[in-house]
Amino acid sequence: MSTRSESFKAKGFVVLPQGLNQDDMATLENSSQAMYQRAEALLAALAESGESLSDFYKRNDDELIVVPEIDDPLKVCRYEYIDGSNAAVNNQIVPKLKAYIDELTGSEFVLFKDKCNAKNPGGGAFDPHQDVIAYDQFSPKYHVTAAIFLDDATIENGCLHFPEDYIGDVGDTGIEYVETPVWRLPVLPAYNGGPDNGNIQQDVADKIRWNPITARRGDVVLFDSYVPHYSEKNDSQKTRRAMFFTFNAAADGNFYQDYYGMKRAEFDNPKFHVATPTAHAKLEG
Repeated sequence: MSTRSESFKAKGFVVLPQGLNQDDMATLENSSQAMYQRAEALLAALAESGESLSDFYKRNDDELIVVPEIDDPLKVCRYEYIDGSNAAVNNQIVPKLKAYIDELTGSEFVLFKDKCNAKNPGGGAFDPHQDVIAYDQFSPKYHVTAAIFLDDATIENGCLHFPEDYIGDVGDTGIEYVETPVWRLPVLPAYNGGPDNGNIQQDVADKIRWNPITARRGDVVLFDSYVPHYSEKNDSQKTRRAMFFTFNAAADGNFYQDYYGMKRAEFDNPKFHVATPTAHAKLEG
């Protein structure tokens, strides 16, 4: 096992400096601009028509998915279904990320879901959470996400924070452990429903020693679905965009279309908005 793989297994994340080259980033920049414009146009059209996002997606099964900021129905918080909406990303970017994850884990992985967080100025704080609790409608128990930064991620604009050693920090008292393809990993106590839906319970989050992980445009951060993480709000004057491509082991099946089929059918379900700064995350579960 390589040093990188050992570090990933132990910590739950690893940083690949400049994991994507200039050509890759140009492809993502062009794709991002086109999809962001489409997302803005969708929000504007729905605001004018009065149709809800929930009703719109029930009758549009191949459209880019957009979620607005909690305080502005016309401002894009995030968009999803990137691979299904953009051929350049599908052909050039996703295979490269898959190769990184296959090498890191020693197993074959397939794309499970994707999204881009706009992280607008003054907004975009994501509370401490584990991604795995948002995926439990499907059989895979282990996922690896590739985070790609289209803008430098700094402490000022809300970079990701990961733990130094969360398993050691939280201990095992009252913690549920799950058998995964790598080893037994903990599912930490989280709030169910209400304004903190999906967040790690505060007394547990307070035990964790957190480190900010700054990143340059083009860096790739790989992290599994059990490692806790969060980000602060963007205190800069510019948007801090990041794309997230989540993969599951190929042996567990391919769920990309199933995931987005369920998301369109249940758009308002807070399960699909865990720990995110949107109105949907605040709904009762």
